[in-house]
Amino acid sequence: MSSIISVVGKSLRPRGLIVADSLALPRNDVAYEHTWPGMLEERLPAITWINRAQRLSTSERLNDEGNQGADCLEFYNPDLVVLQLGICDCSPRVLHKRTAAYVYRLPFGLGWRLSSWLEAWRGRKASNCLVPLAAYERNLRGYLVRAAAHDARVIALSTLPASRRLASKNPHIGQQIDAYNAVLDRLAAQFPCLRVLHPFLDMTLIDELFVDDGYHLNEQGARCIAAALEPLVLEALERHMIV
Repeated sequence: MSSIISVVGKSLRPRGLIVADSLALPRNDVAYEHTWPGMLEERLPAITWINRAQRLSTSERLNDEGNQGADCLEFYNPDLVVLQLGICDCSPRVLHKRTAAYVYRLPFGLGWRLSSWLEAWRGRKASNCLVPLAAYERNLRGYLVRAAAHDARVIALSTLPASRRLASKNPHIGQQIDAYNAVLDRLAAQFPCLRVLHPFLDMTLIDELFVDDGYHLNEQGARCIAAALEPLVLEALERHMIV
């Protein structure tokens, strides 16, 4: 940390940009200070943190949001980006997004009833995910090319393993998560600017890290991520700022 502080004294504070989905946001039962971005701000106050987490985010926003994705990179000119995207991309769904746009507009709650009937009859399908695997890789690859051109380091959190509660509702989600995380690992081997963090890789009792929905992180889960991120952030910024 001392090396970062010394750099700050010489020039601008290092800037960290967070681009994430709802797993990085507060909820009714999770205060902001109990999210991993809130914890990073407390642990690493010498860094200017910009939290651009949004609910229902997918990797599509990396290259589309703002002026060709500039809201997720160029407009903030970060030294470091922390990504947590993927679960909304890969989750199997009952309806394809084009079909869902019409079905859920049906009056008298017919759309939701139809969706519930289809889920009970045939379940959720991986082919109905919001962002197919090839598009997910294309989105990340395009973003990493831009990040490298702007000399920005990127730490990507892998999509977290499914809790038992989530897997019971969405049986094929585990296979999807593995496939999409494999893309991250493959890209990390190709892009020196990317580091992938698998924060729960060696944990067996992951169910206790989520709130009751089995999907969003509780304080304990967020603390695990913040603790795993802290040394990677320091390493990335020290190398980035000093070399």
